[in-house]
Amino acid sequence: MGVGRVVEVAQSLVQGFVALLSAPAHIVLVGLDSSGKTTVLFRLRYGQYVNTTPTVGFNCEKVKSGGAHWLVWDVGGAERVRPLWRSYTRATDALVFVVDSSSSAERVEEARVELQRLSKQQVAECVAHNRPRPPLLVLANKQDLPGAREPQHLAKALGLPDLPECQPWAVAPACAVTGEGLDEAMAALHTLVLKTRKQQKNKK
Repeated sequence: MGVGRVVEVAQSLVQGFVALLSAPAHIVLVGLDSSGKTTVLFRLRYGQYVNTTPTVGFNCEKVKSGGAHWLVWDVGGAERVRPLWRSYTRATDALVFVVDSSSSAERVEEARVELQRLSKQQVAECVAHNRPRPPLLVLANKQDLPGAREPQHLAKALGLPDLPECQPWAVAPACAVTGEGLDEAMAALHTLVLKTRKQQKNKK
């Protein structure tokens, strides 16, 4: 192989490696209906409030937030479509579970049940394919509304402290309508994703 060809191959490998490193992380927004998932997505994408309608299927956008690029899937949260979450969350880099912080105790309990169910599905998927658990960010949305629960209280109500130690998680306050707290929340998620990737790399 000539010197020119060697240089060409080396450049191709470097470019491929750089592309791999800069590829946006794949994340999925899930949560109960009316929790504000689509408002979160469009706020991240367009930097402003966009009036939305209930998501029947899914929305997908590339966004930049929290110092990272993301490919974000927003999946409908109506009860009849929640069984589809499993299909979208396979092999994802991270999960964002959006919760209406001002909702009733019954709705918070409903969110807890769905989150725990999803967590168990993730365990089975990761064990079957020998993958690390994707980081989980619980977004305590609608902090601007009266009676909104503080993130720490919401974390306890959702059973986050009871998740297995191998499950990285964080909870962050936000208001998707104004955008307040979203960039900080995505920065926290980015930190979790990088930490998970580093741990996986060290195991190899």
